[in-house]
Parts: sequence; C-alpha cells; structure tokens
Amino acid sequence: MNDNNNPSVLKECIDFIQQRKREINIKDSPFTEGENEISYDIAKERIFPIPVCDESRKLAFVDGGTASILSAADFNISLNRVAGVLFEGNKIKSSKKTPEVIEFYTATILEPLTDGKMAYNIQLFPREPRFKEFLPDEEIIIPLNEVRELIGFRFMPRIEIFGGVAMRFAEWTYATKLIEYELDKGDIFIRDGSLQTGYKDEILLVRELHSTAKEKSVYITGLSKTCRLITKSGDSLISLVDMMASKKYPEETWYYHPIYRITKADNLADIYFVKLHKFARSPFRFDIYLDQSEKLDQQEKEVIISNLARNSTDLSFPGYPYGLIKVDQLSRVAAREIGPQKIQLMSEFDSELYANYILPRIRSIDAHDLLNAIRKN
Repeated sequence: MNDNNNPSVLKECIDFIQQRKREINIKDSPFTEGENEISYDIAKERIFPIPVCDESRKLAFVDGGTASILSAADFNISLNRVAGVLFEGNKIKSSKKTPEVIEFYTATILEPLTDGKMAYNIQLFPREPRFKEFLPDEEIIIPLNEVRELIGFRFMPRIEIFGGVAMRFAEWTYATKLIEYELDKGDIFIRDGSLQTGYKDEILLVRELHSTAKEKSVYITGLSKTCRLITKSGDSLISLVDMMASKKYPEETWYYHPIYRITKADNLADIYFVKLHKFARSPFRFDIYLDQSEKLDQQEKEVIISNLARNSTDLSFPGYPYGLIKVDQLSRVAAREIGPQKIQLMSEFDSELYANYILPRIRSIDAHDLLNAIRKN
C-alpha cells in the first residue's frame, strides 16, 4: 500500500503556500464581483476602539440545527430545531410568548412539475401544535434549476440538504415572531450567520422580518463564525484588517467600518469586522441590515457593538457572544438522537409499503454506510 503521508510531498505543499502567501499588501482593497457590491479601500483610520457602554439593550439570538433520519435518492425525512434566547444586562431573560426551542420534522420528495422540470417539495410537521405558529405557513417548493443556479450543483444535489433549507426558512419565521413578541425599540436581533439569503421563497420570509423589525425599531444583525471575503490581491480580507488593528489596538477590542456593503435587493447588508474581547482568537464578520446601518450615527453603532461585546466574555470562547453559544447548544441535533428516531419512524410504516417502496430506495444509497460498518468491525 502506498504511503499517503509522505513528508516530502507535504513539505512541497507547505512551501507552495508559504512562498505565495508570505507578503501582504497593506494598500489592498476588498474584491467585488458585481455592481451590487460596494467596497472601500483598507485604511487604519477606519479602525475604532469599542467603548464601554452603560446603555443596555435586549439581545435576541437565534440559531437552528438539523439532522437526516431516513434518506433515499428521491425522499428524505429530517429532524430540525430552532432555538432563541434573550439577554438583558448580560443575563438570560425569560421570554413572554416565544418557546425557547421549537422542533419539527421535514419530509422532502422529488417530484415533476407541470412543465416537465423537477422540484423539491418540502413539508414541515411540528412536533407540538404550539410550534406551528413559528413555522412557515406553506409547503416549500424549490425547483431543481434554482438549486443549481444558487449552489452551483452540476449534478443532482443530495436530498438531505433540504432539511437544512427548511430549517433556514424556519429560522426567519421564528425570528420574526421573536422580534414581534419579545423585543422593543432599540433592541438587537442577532442571527447565527450573515444576513444574506438564497432561495426565492426565503426572501419573502426575510421581507416579513424586515417589516416587523422596522415597525418595532429593532436592529437586524448577524454574526458569522467564518469569513471568506478576499482582497483584490487574493488575501483574506479579515486577516489583513486584523493585522492592522492588532498594531493600532494590540490589547483592546475594536471594530472596523466601512469595509464592504451588499446592495442586492434582498441581500442588503453593511459589513463590519469586530474583535469583541481583548483575548479573542480572531475577529468576526458582523452584518447590520443596510437600511438601518446607513442611518446610524457613530454613537448608536457603538451602542450596538458594545452590547454585543458585553455578551462575549465567556471564558470558553472569549470574543464570541455567549448567546450564540447557548442557541447552538439548544438547537444542535446530536447523532445519538437519530438512532431512536429512526427506529420509531420505521415502526410507523406499513410493512408491505416498507418492503416494496421504502427499503429498495434506502438500499440504493446506503452502501457507504455498510462499508463504514464493516470497517469498524
């Protein structure tokens, strides 16, 4: 058997990276791909310290999780969770009307449309009747060509991903209700991830969130664990800003703005970079809804960011909001949960239907699982 860990080959890989990525151009600027994106040259004058702020705002955090229970090439059943937590004065606050966690199943099938094209039909089934209010009202229909345009699939996408698509839709609906029921003027909603959308029907839900937040004067924001924005020279944009900021404020929290704006009709976001704790291992991308960000004065920007920084002092992950840690824990679907769910699901099938319809479809894609089982033994 060939040695796949040949150190000399690995050294060649490392040398290639080091030689090409050693120099960083301080006078670089963000890379943009179209007229719906606006960028600003990188300058240290746009790096500001985050002040300590005594003006406390309620923070609402939302995240979701999903896991596939049963899957074939043409159908899937998944378990999904969406969680939300409220903070006030850096302490968890009980909600008035919003469940801390909602759970629902999704059943996805691939079916032909009237024009002969294919689409994914996703139905949502709340585990409790009271969760229905916090889920999208209607089925989700996503044409196959829309998926390919959005994600770039050349071949058929794995149908398991559509449990996660439904979970994204549910995050927006749940967040809209959370804002409506729990937040007041000047409070801050933070979702896990950017404010960018993808699917056409998802955009309609985001518009509802925008409308509700505008009516209640609540800020819409999102914090991303990763940032893949690059400069015109091909470097990591956030890493370049971090290098500059670390020299200007070596032992302080800071934020950087303006840097990059997305002005596409339904992906409106003003992007900030924020280092929320002096011991943070890295800064993060922080989005504020563009229509709101453009109207903020310096003081109100800093009220929003300083409230987020106040929530980012947990020693397990300094610099990352504890609210997002909490909703991640609440919404995550653990692998150990899927086995019992699958057994219960199998017991619900009619035995003849299972033998003639379900089992052949499962076996068409489960050879990889069988090989994994053999390998473990």
